[in-house]
Amino acid sequence: MSIRSKIAAMTFAATPFAMAVDTRADDSDKSVVTVAIAPFDTMVPNIQHLARLGGGGMAAGTVKTALTQYTAGIDTSRPVGVFVELDDSGNPAPVATLPLKDLEEFFGQLAIFGEPQDLGDGLYEMNVGNSLYMKNAGEWLLVGQTEDAVLNFDVAATKSLKGLVSKYDILIDLHPQNIPQPLVEMLMGQFEAGMQQGMANMDDEQAEEALKNAEQVKTQLQEAIDSTESLKVGLAVNKAESKTTLDIGTRFVEGSKLALNLAKMKGTKATLAGLTQDSSMMMLQALQLVAEEDIEQLETSMEAAVSAAVDQIEEEAVAEKAEGYLNKLAALFLETAKKGQLETVADITTSPNLSITAAFTVADGKKVEALAAEAAKDLEAVGEQVSLKVNTGKHAGANLHQLSIALPPDADEKAVAIFGERVTATLATTPGAVYVAVGKDCEKAIKQVVDRVAAKPSAPGEALKMRFSLGQLLSFMKSIETNPGLDAAVEVTSAGKDQIMIDSKNGERESVVRITLEDNVIKAVSAAGTASRSGGF
Repeated sequence: MSIRSKIAAMTFAATPFAMAVDTRADDSDKSVVTVAIAPFDTMVPNIQHLARLGGGGMAAGTVKTALTQYTAGIDTSRPVGVFVELDDSGNPAPVATLPLKDLEEFFGQLAIFGEPQDLGDGLYEMNVGNSLYMKNAGEWLLVGQTEDAVLNFDVAATKSLKGLVSKYDILIDLHPQNIPQPLVEMLMGQFEAGMQQGMANMDDEQAEEALKNAEQVKTQLQEAIDSTESLKVGLAVNKAESKTTLDIGTRFVEGSKLALNLAKMKGTKATLAGLTQDSSMMMLQALQLVAEEDIEQLETSMEAAVSAAVDQIEEEAVAEKAEGYLNKLAALFLETAKKGQLETVADITTSPNLSITAAFTVADGKKVEALAAEAAKDLEAVGEQVSLKVNTGKHAGANLHQLSIALPPDADEKAVAIFGERVTATLATTPGAVYVAVGKDCEKAIKQVVDRVAAKPSAPGEALKMRFSLGQLLSFMKSIETNPGLDAAVEVTSAGKDQIMIDSKNGERESVVRITLEDNVIKAVSAAGTASRSGGF
């Protein structure tokens, strides 16, 4: 991977997840990370449920034994917490808060590890290879690695635990605002030092580009820290509804750039949402707002992506031609981004044949057509292997174009069964969007897509939405080739509850991304694994 592509990847990785969980930490909580665990009485049955889905009753029994082995003396009707503070040097000082019912009973079960030493005033020390310090704080037993950690811990912070796990079995809460400023400055310094070291062997042009990317990454990291009040990740098992959810959420600092950007999502309208169908094997909607001040960084990222792609092409003439097309596509993408909104949708069906349709907004559909016409001329030299025909027809105001690529003689027979001897695609261009359909009946599919979008030209904007039916995918795979593992998974998903879903929701200065797995997704994976060990998958 080139230095440019590495930096582009870093830029993407630095972008904070957007999510919100409706909880508030107590003001007394100065921790950088809080881990909240639901009361054992409610959490253990849920974890057992997951274990049964993935490994059967024996696994559930093992899980219960492991989770409840040392709960004597603990109030299993109240949540458990772990609070991690950082000193100015960045050293973590975690404190676990155990809901205490009977201290003597709790210590009694630990006899195999030794006897806690009473240091007075409710403080105890116990050696388990390293010293642990425990503080009896009435309703809570505080456990830490140092005396100072447990003695200085404010028990009032535990008031947040009940709210944090009101909807979750486990929730991790990160508070960037509590990171000591000297540590932030040290991390930024280390980042700069790493970049300087990486630039040592670059020529002037490469170094200048790398420095530009690095400054953007640094700015973005600092902005994420300054703008994020809390970042939460919560896991919830819902036996009644046969699903497990993972929420990833962010609450932004009031008045911060990220909070203001989020506010712009209110009232946003999607223009391509009509393309997708909930009954499909998979559907995806993604909408991104682009601020004017973000264009420069987006342009830098596109330059890095084009360079990385061209670097992979060994033949100089081909690389030069590819770079020309990629630069034109990048320019069109940036022109679209400058309009302030990027929208992408996709829909995949498997009956009666595999059909892949997608669409994305563009600033000028005519420029796409001109680029396609240019490519069609260049592809004439390739012969029948690749055929691109521009303006082959019209439908509902859209111009149609045809692309056909011959599979090689030694192509996998499964690919031939799915696509035929040639992979065919139909493109449709309108002034503000490009549509693509791939499959055996792609022209019919593209016309249906254009009609669906025309029938629903506007819908509430959603940052991200996905629906994926594992059962439909497995049934389609079985129609091509079968084996014991696949058969077992298909049997499980035939009962439904086989969806993987992603949803996003925005609040005032909060947003949430929820990933949902229905029970039979987990069960089907387990059934396939079990069958494969005996019959192959």
